[in-house]
Amino acid sequence: MKHTIAYMAALAGTLLFAACENPVDDNYNVDNPDAYTLVYTINAVSDASKSSLSFPLERDTTFKVYANLSSLLQPDKDIHVKFRVATELTDAYNTTNQTSYVAMPEACYTINRLDAVIAKGSYTSTPIEITFHSQAFDGVGIFLLPLQIESVTPEIPVSPTLNTAYLRINGTYTTNPFPLLDRSQWTIAAFSSQEQESKEDFEYNGEAISILDDNNDTYWGTQWRTAKPGPPHWVTVDMGKTEQVHGIRIRGRADAWGSDKPKSSGNPRIFNVDLSDDNATWRRAGTFTVENKIDTEVFFDHMTSGRYLRLTVTATQADMYQACMAELKAF
Repeated sequence: MKHTIAYMAALAGTLLFAACENPVDDNYNVDNPDAYTLVYTINAVSDASKSSLSFPLERDTTFKVYANLSSLLQPDKDIHVKFRVATELTDAYNTTNQTSYVAMPEACYTINRLDAVIAKGSYTSTPIEITFHSQAFDGVGIFLLPLQIESVTPEIPVSPTLNTAYLRINGTYTTNPFPLLDRSQWTIAAFSSQEQESKEDFEYNGEAISILDDNNDTYWGTQWRTAKPGPPHWVTVDMGKTEQVHGIRIRGRADAWGSDKPKSSGNPRIFNVDLSDDNATWRRAGTFTVENKIDTEVFFDHMTSGRYLRLTVTATQADMYQACMAELKAF
C-alpha cells in the first residue's frame, strides 16, 4: 500500500511539472480562436430587465443599449458597431410572441447616435442613449422599439440570435393629466336592460340616463323584478361628436343614499370599453379588472377616438347578476 501511495504522488508531481512546462496560452489551446468571436447586444438576451422600461409620464427618461463582444482573444483594436432602428420587425415580433405591441412613433424618442465603440481591450461598447419623451405618449400601453446591429468595423460576425434588442417601453400616470370631456351633449344611445327605481325628485333613478346626470346618488341598475339577466350588461353613450379618449372614470353605486361607500355587490368588476364612429363597427379600447371603489379611473393602452362609447360589464363585484353604476365620464 505504501508503494502505491508513493507511486501516485510521484505521478502527480510529474503531471504538475508537465503542465507548468506547457501552460494554456491566450488561445486556450483552441485552433482558430477567431472563429469564436462574435458581436452581439446584451439588450437582446431573454432578460426583461435589459429590454423593458416602465417610467412615470411626468418626466422624460433615458435608456441605454450596448454592443458587446464575445471572444477568446482580448481585442487589440477599437471595434465600431452601427445600429439601426428596425420598426419593420414589429409585426414579425408580435406574430412570434403572440403580442400586439405598437411600433414606437418617432415623436416618442430621440437617439443621441447610432454608432457605438467597443474600445481596445474592452468587451462592452459605449452606450447608445435613447431619450423617451413622456408628453408624446398617448396611454399606458407598451410601445416596441427594435434596435438592430447593422454593421461592424473591422468586419466581425454578428450573432444571428442576439443581434436585435426589442425594447418594450411603456409609461404610467401618477396623476391624471387629461381634463374630463364635456358631457353636455351626451345621450344614451342604447343599453342591455334597466330597472326604474323611482325616488322622490328622481323618477329616472335606475335608468341608464342616470349615469349622465351629475348626481352621485342616482344610478343605472339592470333588470331584477320580472327577470334577472346576468352579465354581460352594457350601455352605449352618444357623445354627440368624435372625441379623443384616453380613459374613463366610473362612479359606483353607493351602499346608501348620500354615502361614499360602494355597494358591496353589483358594481363593475371586469368590463370592456369600446369606441365607434357609427354605433355599428367597434374598436376595443381596453379590458379592465378593478377593485370595488366608489370612484375608479382607468387609462387606455393608447388614445383612441370615436363618437360612441360602450361599456360592457362582464363580471360584477361579488359576482352579482345585476350591474349598477352611478356615473360614467371620459377624459
